Amino acid sequence: MTDDQSAGAPAPQLAKAGLEVVAEGVAEGLPSYARAFKAVVNVEATPRATVARTAPGALEEADRLWLEHARTAAVIDDEGCFLVRGADRDWVRVRRTALTALSAALVPGAGSMVIAMSPDGRRLCALTEEDDDYWIVVHRFDDRPM
Repeated sequence: MTDDQSAGAPAPQLAKAGLEVVAEGVAEGLPSYARAFKAVVNVEATPRATVARTAPGALEEADRLWLEHARTAAVIDDEGCFLVRGADRDWVRVRRTALTALSAALVPGAGSMVIAMSPDGRRLCALTEEDDDYWIVVHRFDDRPM
């Protein structure tokens, strides 16, 4: 995948994360990326897990914890799929692969984040860089019907 792809492609930094783009399966009426971003970046957001950025193997541990919490929160479906921000700022359906490492999409020292949303738009699990830690943030959109 190249950085100049847009429609149907993850944002350029996510190309490094080892995700497979799935051509179909993005539902209508999903929460916007801006709404998902606000759910993760606000004073009330608290992490489900943290990893000190200076800890040995911090990125691997952050990836492991993200996957654990994303599965527990049902962000990843039975086919290993979830949604990420696309290059055109809409959601794109992707599938985990054996090479997936979400932390590869983080820009070190930039306070960056990766937000993964369930295919139905009800839940999200984000991996964020916060000061000296990596945070795993889980959120449920209560206004989305079950």
